[in-house]
Amino acid sequence: MRLHHIRIRAFGPFADEVTVDFDELGADGLFLLHGQTGAGKTTVLDAVAFALFGRVPGARDTNRRLHSDHAAPETIPEVELEATVGSRRLRITRSPEHERPKKRGDGKRKINACASLVWVDGSGPDLTRIPEIGEAVVRLLGMSAEQFFQVVLLPQGDFARFLRAHSDEREELLERLFDTERFGDLEEWLRDRARESASKLAQQTGTLDRIAGQIVAISGTQAPAEPDFDWAQGCLDAARQAAESALAESTAAQDAVEQAEAAYEHGRRVDDLRRRGLQARERLARLIEGEATLAAAERSRRLALRAAPIVPLADDHERVDAELMAAADAADRARKALTELAEGATLCESDCDDAALVAAVDRWTEESGRWEPLARRVADRPRLVADIDGLEKTAAAAEQQAADTRMRLEAAPARREEAVAALRAADELRVQAPKLRAERDHARRVLQAFTDRDGVLAQLADAERDLLDAREKHSAIREHQLDLRERRLTGMAVELAGALVDGEPCVVCGSVEHPAPATGDAGSSVGEAEEKEAAAAEERASAIKAIAETAVAALQERRANLDAVIAGADRAAIQAGHDRLVADLAAAERAAARTPSLQDAVERIDAEIADRRRTLADHETAQAGRGERLTALRENLSALDAEVHEATGGRMGIAERRRELADLCRRTRTLREALRELDRTRRRQAEIAGRLNAACVDAGFTGADEVRSSAASQGQLRQWEKLLEEAAAIRAGAEETLADPDVCAALEAPEIDVAGLTADLVAARARRDDAARVNAVAAQRRTDLEEYVSGFWAALDALAPLKARHDELQGLAELVSGRGQNSRRMSLRSYVLAARLDEVLVAASGRLREMSSGRYEFVHSDAAGVRGRRGGLGIEVRDEYTGVLRATTTLSGGETFFASLALALGLADVVSAESGGRVLDTIFIDEGFGTLDPEALDLVMGVLDDLRSGGRVVGVVSHVDELRARIPAQLHVLRGEHGSTLRVQSPLGVS
Repeated sequence: MRLHHIRIRAFGPFADEVTVDFDELGADGLFLLHGQTGAGKTTVLDAVAFALFGRVPGARDTNRRLHSDHAAPETIPEVELEATVGSRRLRITRSPEHERPKKRGDGKRKINACASLVWVDGSGPDLTRIPEIGEAVVRLLGMSAEQFFQVVLLPQGDFARFLRAHSDEREELLERLFDTERFGDLEEWLRDRARESASKLAQQTGTLDRIAGQIVAISGTQAPAEPDFDWAQGCLDAARQAAESALAESTAAQDAVEQAEAAYEHGRRVDDLRRRGLQARERLARLIEGEATLAAAERSRRLALRAAPIVPLADDHERVDAELMAAADAADRARKALTELAEGATLCESDCDDAALVAAVDRWTEESGRWEPLARRVADRPRLVADIDGLEKTAAAAEQQAADTRMRLEAAPARREEAVAALRAADELRVQAPKLRAERDHARRVLQAFTDRDGVLAQLADAERDLLDAREKHSAIREHQLDLRERRLTGMAVELAGALVDGEPCVVCGSVEHPAPATGDAGSSVGEAEEKEAAAAEERASAIKAIAETAVAALQERRANLDAVIAGADRAAIQAGHDRLVADLAAAERAAARTPSLQDAVERIDAEIADRRRTLADHETAQAGRGERLTALRENLSALDAEVHEATGGRMGIAERRRELADLCRRTRTLREALRELDRTRRRQAEIAGRLNAACVDAGFTGADEVRSSAASQGQLRQWEKLLEEAAAIRAGAEETLADPDVCAALEAPEIDVAGLTADLVAARARRDDAARVNAVAAQRRTDLEEYVSGFWAALDALAPLKARHDELQGLAELVSGRGQNSRRMSLRSYVLAARLDEVLVAASGRLREMSSGRYEFVHSDAAGVRGRRGGLGIEVRDEYTGVLRATTTLSGGETFFASLALALGLADVVSAESGGRVLDTIFIDEGFGTLDPEALDLVMGVLDDLRSGGRVVGVVSHVDELRARIPAQLHVLRGEHGSTLRVQSPLGVS
């Protein structure tokens, strides 16, 4: 894979669009990516990763907010990368998920991520779906995102941690880089099989224990520690013997019940016959005692049957008498009502026959008809008065409204002038808002610079104290190291001098003469280990001093930047100016917000003036029409009143006279109808009285009173008939019972003890039921035991092969998981990863030997871990100077760096081969070169030269000044207040 070009916009610290031409930058095969801390060096690598995979490496991916805080909210974040992967050149454009302000209203709305892939060489259809683009990139690269991050973007500090990590921590990274999923699946498959076999074994054991428990519960015995075949068979034999004994007892009890039932049935039959005979004698005796009552009932029944046809006539006669009295009363009331009126009283005093009443009604009706036309006109008078009153009120209300409208119309011009003046003032303030906002923002930035400078000054003071302390400690440690070295050299010389013999050659120079051998105390010499420890301490102190110097320089640069922003301004004056600008801007913004409403107010007042003028014109027209209508209505009312007064002479109103005539007619008609009804009722009463007298004579009754006393209801007749019929039936039944020979024999026989026979039968049945229950329980127990014992034998036979199978699977699962008999504590997946680690260490050792001048090489340790940790993935370093295997934690800072770098490059080679041998033409090294001395830096640069000589482009991410002199091609990330920018320095020039 080779990178050609990248474009970044609103991404991380880059607010504006920046571009990098990797073809130009990497023309020499090596370039430096440097800049201030936090400027965005790593963000350039993140942009490459995001363009390819839609995510960024490491913990930075947990925060999905990639939109630049320096960019405007509406600016769309975007990364465009053009690269050649394999033989295909492509251009990928991605935009991450972000938020932008809503076009309408407040708040923000989420914009989803989007992407596109264009084949620059035209070798296929372009892609726009994010999953399809991700699959295409992984397929072309031959590696996942995790592998790419480790192989192409050699991450800052990750390989130093990988170098010193424990086996289980190192395993996490190797699993992400190498596909060991199938071995993990095998481990999980064996664990699943072991769990399944354990479940089956536990299930079978539970089944056996459950069946044994059932046998114990049924048989009532105590189970042994390990139930076996003999115990189960003994329980079954005992149950069978108990069932046979219970069956014999149940049969004997059933025979006794049958004998008791026969004796009980005979005694009960004889007792029933005797009781029937005694009851028949008793019923006959009661009939003889009630013969008088039966005779009286028969007589009453016959009289009631004779009176029944006459009772309806007697009822009709009584009803007509009541109707006659009611008709006479109604006629009297009607006559009295008519006499209450003067003309009615005069009519009643004369001959009040039917013809006179009809003539009076006709006369009054004719008089009422003559008044009808005028009456209809008088009935409309209230409506006419109401119309006049309503029209007068309407005219008065309209006039009041018109007066109010005139008053408001007169006040409207003054209100309009006030609104226009307020609009002009608000518009003047609104125009000043942009200038005030810019001045306020500048003052805010200066105030923030004052605040930041206070913090930076405090941090700088602390950093300078730390630097002074680091320099003092480094000087002391350096002096101690030089003293130890001098003492060691002196001790070695004294030791060699002590071994010199006159006439024998010196082991150092070969001379046989020894003119000035060294003198001193050899016992005070310093060992190599002590000297190395002092050298390591000096390196650590030097590194701490360099870190402190870097921190002081960074803070001084930060202070200078803040001083440039402040530019000698007075803090109190800036604060006061800022507060004044905030207040002025708030007033201007409020005025701008009020401008539309003030404009609307002016327009509303103009519309109100025009509307009120139209309203007054309409009012004048309407009032003129109301005056004409009111005059006409008043003239009509006066004419009607005059006509009524002339017709009635002023004595009584027309309506009152017509109501009086109508009342006379109604009461006269009522009296006439009442008199006619009275006459009809008298004739009907005489006719019914004649028929009733004739019927009484025919039936032998003296009159209606005797008929009513002899009459009876249908219920009473049925009761008498039922009494007589029941008496006859009782007599016939009793006589028939007493004629039965069996009844006669039972009456002559002695009385039988039925209660005793019943008690004997109940006792026999209870004994039988108890025996039957015991027999059923024993039989069921035998059946259940036969079933459970059979199941117990089957479960016992199935348990052995399940246990053997489980032991085998459990052993295999523990073995591949690094437990049990696995002495190395290494899982199958770890074993495979260990083989991959071997390959990585072989590839890395060559570069480590080159960078360490042949001193170090990696060694793979497959020893088991301590304190229960898994083993197999250990890394050690062989020191060729001493031949000793050293732990990676004993390496110095510089040694740790080039060991980590060698390990990272070796891993890149192995993963590249694992991905199908695809050549990775562009790689980035994001590691700390500041821990290297000049000699070590030369060795590392030699390795980097080897990488680029193989056709690769290597990008080094560092802020070490020495590298700027060694690497001419540079990508400089510049940090700024409004976001970072890029400056490219290549062999072709600066851009």
